[in-house]
Amino acid sequence: MDQLATLAVVGGDVRQAYLADLLRADGHTVHTYALERHPVAGCTAASDLRSCFADRQAVILPLPVQHRDALLNAPLSNAPHPLADVLDAIPPGTLTLAGAVPFWVHARAVQNDLHLIDYLAREELAVRNAVPTSFAIRPLDRPKKATDPAMSGRACRFVMSYVLMYGQTRR
Repeated sequence: MDQLATLAVVGGDVRQAYLADLLRADGHTVHTYALERHPVAGCTAASDLRSCFADRQAVILPLPVQHRDALLNAPLSNAPHPLADVLDAIPPGTLTLAGAVPFWVHARAVQNDLHLIDYLAREELAVRNAVPTSFAIRPLDRPKKATDPAMSGRACRFVMSYVLMYGQTRR
């Protein structure tokens, strides 16, 4: 029997909410933060960062991780969240996954002793993300359909499998 993980999914857009739901559906315990406008059934919405990150095997941050100058990319949150505050609240040694990570975030992760992995830097995800991104550039009069590749959740499945494989190989 596989050991199930306790994870934190933080910020992002509907892809993060979808990822949280997929992880929960696979039996993992998922805590969310900064997704107030899109609550995920079966996941625990944390009211503060420290409780969201306590005793978690991994923290999954969005793609891209940064919005504007130094804010967490969290369009589904009711408030802005400084990315430095988010990184400072993650316990040292925690596996932290994020996408399109700027240099200063890598430096802060090293300073805080976080095991940060930029999942967009991995070729598997970069290639899979390129196709949906290219489909996102379309005439404005053509509405997005549920069958568009961007809606398929391939990137979410990749990140989910990466989190789970990392846990298997790290032991």
